[in-house]
Amino acid sequence: MNGRAILRCLVPASMCVMAPAFADNEASRSKIVAAAPGRIEGSSDMISIGASVTGTVERVEVRQGDHVYAGQPLVRILCDDQKARFAQRVAERQATDAYYRKLVNGARKEEREIAQDELTLSEARLAEAQARLNRSTALTQTNSVSVSVRDVDDRDARVARAQREVAQMRVALIQAGTREEELAEAKARDVAAGQAIDVAKAELEKCEVKSPVTGVVLRKNVSEGELVSLFYPKPLLIVSETQSYRIRAEVDENDVANIKLGQSADVIVFAKNQLRLRGKVSRIAPVMGRRQILTADPADKSDRDVIEVFLALETKPDRVPIGLRVSVLFFD
Repeated sequence: MNGRAILRCLVPASMCVMAPAFADNEASRSKIVAAAPGRIEGSSDMISIGASVTGTVERVEVRQGDHVYAGQPLVRILCDDQKARFAQRVAERQATDAYYRKLVNGARKEEREIAQDELTLSEARLAEAQARLNRSTALTQTNSVSVSVRDVDDRDARVARAQREVAQMRVALIQAGTREEELAEAKARDVAAGQAIDVAKAELEKCEVKSPVTGVVLRKNVSEGELVSLFYPKPLLIVSETQSYRIRAEVDENDVANIKLGQSADVIVFAKNQLRLRGKVSRIAPVMGRRQILTADPADKSDRDVIEVFLALETKPDRVPIGLRVSVLFFD
């Protein structure tokens, strides 16, 4: 099949009168080995953006056709419960952090002074009780004091001695500080509270649907006040990356052997006064499939097996819509 016949079969009938000029021009430059219908796409596959939470759409920030940048908010979902949960997690973290710092800092200066004063008081009581015991013990030898009085003084001395020991242990405990195990437990609770904040923050951020790429909004499928649900998911927006354009062509199974990586090709855009774009084959699909791009030829069959071939364009076309049908000529 020559270049003129190949090109004629891919274009609308109203444009067929232009086919000979293209074919003759290409025939003088290089041999056409295959032709295929195609469509203009962004630099990557179209992205269907959905919601990760169930809620009511509060605001739609963009319209169809708007250019967006990566990270730009597109849709805001009303999430009062997530906001309250986030605030709760922040308060819990503040409590665990305060408790951990309390254990690290140990007893206050006033508590240390009180413990030391109690030790001093207990030592004074012990000294007084011991003095009475010594005196009553000496008097019992001369029968000036009964044995029962001495026994009472002995009991008071032993109680005072025990109180002093308790006071000494309290001072030692305060000076020793918090146990290592208690610090580790408090630290673990504080870390867990911090991670709970991260989880709540991540859930809250899902309420703001952002663009993953820099591109253009192709479809807007949601309106303000509409309920979105994880149980019945649907794409809110469809976005395509448009930093550069590519062509997705469907090459007939009979022409597969004529296609190779790096091969030169021309893209004919009939909707733009026969705009011609240059490109190269950048990727060839590894599997055959059914035709999805139908031409204007009524004799063209949709049940033909084709292989998808992707072309990288040398220049980005100006004001050419994504999805526009084109014709692709492959050269040897």
